[in-house]
Amino acid sequence: MVKYLLTVVLLFITATTTLAQQKEGEYQLYDKIAIVVNGQPILKSEVDLAKQWFGIKDTKKAVQRLIDQILMAQEAQRAGIRVSPKEIDEALERLARANGYPSLKTFKEKLQRENLSYTELRDLVKRELLIQKYTQVYLPKVLFGGIKEGQEIQTRKVYVIYLSKEKEDFEKKYKYLKENLKPENFTKLAKEYSDDPITAEKGGLIGDVKKGDLIKALDKAIWEHKVGDIFEVPVENGVYFVYIQSEEKKVEDKPLKREEIAKRLKQEYELRLNKLRQQATIEYLDPTLKP
Repeated sequence: MVKYLLTVVLLFITATTTLAQQKEGEYQLYDKIAIVVNGQPILKSEVDLAKQWFGIKDTKKAVQRLIDQILMAQEAQRAGIRVSPKEIDEALERLARANGYPSLKTFKEKLQRENLSYTELRDLVKRELLIQKYTQVYLPKVLFGGIKEGQEIQTRKVYVIYLSKEKEDFEKKYKYLKENLKPENFTKLAKEYSDDPITAEKGGLIGDVKKGDLIKALDKAIWEHKVGDIFEVPVENGVYFVYIQSEEKKVEDKPLKREEIAKRLKQEYELRLNKLRQQATIEYLDPTLKP
């Protein structure tokens, strides 16, 4: 019943308010409501404008594109997105300049000569801005805000003591460490004996390392041994004593690539648009526009 009354009212409006006087006593129908999208009436002139805006010659295809735009703009408004009159004016000015017009006034005059409604163009641009904010601000926040993308990695907490062969006391220190190094005294002896001042200051601590973090010789040996091992790694100018204290798995943040972000945003946009299409109430008062 409600739907029937809405249709009657719209038909009444069409019949009584979209007539233009051509000559005295004569009237010509110049515009009419063609479609209603979730209660929002769309004039035939808006369909013609959409064909030019979207660059689509096929009227039915242009209508579906226009409906999609309206549905997404409505969804953006439901999400709390707003566009100010100033933003619309600035967008129209950019549009005018992009089309070679020095001012918005001359652009409006051009639209009038081509029988295009400036008000309808303004509404169309407003919807475009709403959708732009929805896709560039709202959707990324929903999809990626507070969600960390990452991958699970294995790390080991490693301590080292480096002895340089160029030091005169190399043999003496090497022999002592070889005989006395234990997990419980590794930190103390690293501070006393290591020839690397940076790690010595930290008691030999390198930190949590993953595969590929260190030089090849150290990296290979660390991942061939097990947790708790103390072992030697000879290098060109000296030798490392290495102690693997512990191991754990953690999630390392992994920045999404721009292509991946764009792909996921596009997929989410299409999913939401399809849902809006399914839920929409669309009336074709002009049956020739029906797909």
